[in-house]
Amino acid sequence: MADLVFQIPAKTTFGLDAVNRVGMITSQYAERAVLVSETVLNEGKAIQRVQDLLAKKGIDCITFDELLTGAEDRVAAEILSLARASQAQAVIGMGGMNVLTVARCAAAALSEGIEIADLYEVDRARPATGRGKAHPAAYIEIPTAIRDHFMFRDFCVLTESSRNCARIARTGTEVFKAALLDPRLSLTLSHKSAAAALLDVLLAAVEGYLSTKANFLSDTFLLESVRIMTEAVRAAVKDASDVRARTRAYQAALLCALGLSTSAQGPAAAVTYAVNAQHGIPKAWVAAVLLPHILEFHIGARAERIGKLAIALGEDVDGISAADDAAKAPRAVRRMMGLLKLSSRLRDFDLKLDDMVEVTETAAEFEMVRYSPVPLSAQDLYDLVKLAF
Repeated sequence: MADLVFQIPAKTTFGLDAVNRVGMITSQYAERAVLVSETVLNEGKAIQRVQDLLAKKGIDCITFDELLTGAEDRVAAEILSLARASQAQAVIGMGGMNVLTVARCAAAALSEGIEIADLYEVDRARPATGRGKAHPAAYIEIPTAIRDHFMFRDFCVLTESSRNCARIARTGTEVFKAALLDPRLSLTLSHKSAAAALLDVLLAAVEGYLSTKANFLSDTFLLESVRIMTEAVRAAVKDASDVRARTRAYQAALLCALGLSTSAQGPAAAVTYAVNAQHGIPKAWVAAVLLPHILEFHIGARAERIGKLAIALGEDVDGISAADDAAKAPRAVRRMMGLLKLSSRLRDFDLKLDDMVEVTETAAEFEMVRYSPVPLSAQDLYDLVKLAF
């Protein structure tokens, strides 16, 4: 067994109205900041609230709140240029995973004095192009769409705009200073978006638990994440706007991120990133569709573990047959999807099966696929995706 290395890179604050600490925390690192957000947060006045909190601490703030359809490197480059021009010392990402990704990439490039393209994994060993002046910066994160699977990792998935291709961007952890997890902020999400986000967390937790990188610590975090998220789903079915349900969902997402810091997502997650980059379909929608299929796909190799997931999903198991116990997990997920009124087929998103060849070729190149308990080629991934059509 390899040594377990576990480190939390950022000070993490969890709780209702945790966002009120943003001014105090940012003032420790910066007098000027760029706030990266999304226009939907203007409806609940969340952006204005953060701006006011920063202003009270004497922090000059420029806001970038374009509508994002994906985490594109061209957008991250715009944010980087804005941060350099304004001499910002901090980048604050407030929004869904796309917002958090581009904000974090911009902060990492600003701090290192490099361009966004230099963050790509295959380019990190090469001399940086267009190197600018290193400008030590802080990145502060405020998730509003419940989760960020890369919160405690040293990389994220960024879309290369010129090719509409998902790629690994190595951001490191040094720039990440703080995370503020405030469940109230997720109340701006639509019912459908919130429901899909819950299943997206479940997929990440399931794949992390089934991964060959899993260990005793990640198992503890990820199984509890599944259990708590199951409770959150039940509460959301009764009342989607119940802040207690959102709080449980945030708890599950935080535990999932902690688990993934020492484990890894898997092939289904890789497909979600590739589909989002190439076709603009929200990752969470694709994740919800793929979740029961990935469970069924791995029953042969991970029956005992999937049986434990079935228990975490609220199923009664008899312990007589591992395969029978495991089969209850995907059935539980499908019931959840029905209760949440989520699409169960990829064809519902106007995708064509022919398009999936390129998608699965891209996904197969992701390192996370290598940690699947069953070795998967691009053809194997394509066969898996076909089941979800």
